[in-house]
Amino acid sequence: MTMISEEFDFIIVGAGSAGCVIAERLSENGQHSVAVLEAGGLDNSLVVKIPAGAMRAASNPDFDWCYVSQPDPSRDNRTDAWPRGKVVGGSSSTNGQLWVRGQKEDYDAWAEEGNEGWGYTDILPYYKKIEGYAQAKAGDERGHDGPMYIERLRKPHLLSNAFVEAAAQTGVPSNPDYNDVEQEGAAIVQVTQKRGWRQSSAKAFLHKALARSNVQLITKAQVERVDLEGKTATGVTFKRAGQAVRLGARREVILAAGAVGSPQILMLSGIGPGDHLRSVGVDVQQDLPGVGQNMQEHCGVWIVQQVVDSVRTVNQEYNLPGMVRNGLRFLLDGTGAAASPPAQATAFIRSCPDEPSPDIQVLFTPLGYTIEGQDVVPMKNPAMMCVPAVCHPESRGEILLKNAKATTPPLILPQLLGDERDLVRLQSACEWVRKMFNAPAMKPYAKAEQFPGEAVQTVDEWRALFRAAAGPTYHITGTCKMGSDQSSVVDAALQVHGISNLRVADASIMPRITSGNTNAPSILVGAKAADMIAQAAKH
Repeated sequence: MTMISEEFDFIIVGAGSAGCVIAERLSENGQHSVAVLEAGGLDNSLVVKIPAGAMRAASNPDFDWCYVSQPDPSRDNRTDAWPRGKVVGGSSSTNGQLWVRGQKEDYDAWAEEGNEGWGYTDILPYYKKIEGYAQAKAGDERGHDGPMYIERLRKPHLLSNAFVEAAAQTGVPSNPDYNDVEQEGAAIVQVTQKRGWRQSSAKAFLHKALARSNVQLITKAQVERVDLEGKTATGVTFKRAGQAVRLGARREVILAAGAVGSPQILMLSGIGPGDHLRSVGVDVQQDLPGVGQNMQEHCGVWIVQQVVDSVRTVNQEYNLPGMVRNGLRFLLDGTGAAASPPAQATAFIRSCPDEPSPDIQVLFTPLGYTIEGQDVVPMKNPAMMCVPAVCHPESRGEILLKNAKATTPPLILPQLLGDERDLVRLQSACEWVRKMFNAPAMKPYAKAEQFPGEAVQTVDEWRALFRAAAGPTYHITGTCKMGSDQSSVVDAALQVHGISNLRVADASIMPRITSGNTNAPSILVGAKAADMIAQAAKH
């Protein structure tokens, strides 16, 4: 084993959504040395720079961990791809680019569980400092001058505008800014783009930090474990180019490897459910039953609508002339299919009037998919699609180790529809989507329901559909829960229970998943973590 002679004050494991922010904030005063370890490579490919590249990044080992879940007993024992970014920028370099803070009630619920400092009024200043929202107005709760550039999707498809209008005709109002005080309503999406180019967490934060002499980025470095002396983290061991390397941390190790990677590294380090660790041959250093538990994901299902032949959708762009045309359009003004995220519009709705706040997110895209064998492929004819998903799922899964090797992917054990309440909400959401497609604003364009088809009507038929077709929306969270109860892994300062100088700061710490896409909350976690770490370093 090689020991890098230079120690660092802080070691950050994972150059993803949260890790990039932490690196930038901890290094800005020049007083602390920071090492950032990333298992993937650099973010210099057009695949991670052009939004449409997200489709090429998925299932590509150059950019994706290519995780596959275990059979889900709540969904006919099906398995799914669970893509996670394996590149500088993490999933912010490969995701759908939607910027969704979530509801203020999400954060207040975290605080009510005993996590002081995580209520909405506490986290709002961090969001305002992060955001560079081009359409921010005086008096709202948005940030205008932050490093993360955000804009409302420019030149959306006419069907996306029709979706917003049709939603209003069903009683769901237009909401020009679902990231302001109220989330409820329908809108064209806000995206992490600047003139069409992807703005990842790496581009917004890490690239600036790497210009400083006190920051070092080490790519292709797969962390095998956190090194401990007794109950204190002292560094990490990682493998690079087949060589095991140990790096020392004078102050802290910060795990920001994501909701799959962080619990895996903790367990490989002997921190986790004691009986499980012993069963795979890992010596127990700290028995923490909550590590890998509390896994949450927004479960969704497609509703695909055929579109009249006179309207061209993104489906017709998957050919050589379409790619040439859209490439030129992208270079000219940063619009078109190449700049389009997977979803162009969204709506936050209530599954029933008694819900205190929106509990369903519906994503809309002027594109339709079909299944051919095991492959998801764009339809050849014009189509559009909605993906309704449950915002606050009651169902829970878990992450476990398969063995004691860092190179072996962990076991992802979902139960996406394990709770009856999620099934009820998802059916209500699908019924709203059908109502929206039949609204006057959509009538000139909607031709017929392609999937699941009008044959699905009864409760039993909807349940069978969900078991056969519902799946993850790639918002995995919660596996290193923040709190003070027996199921929690970190405290409100994100320090691992029972271990000194070790924190977790990424989507895994969320006690309860936020309402909508999780990239913005993950970056928020990194920003707040950096502040707490910097404050602790002063003492």
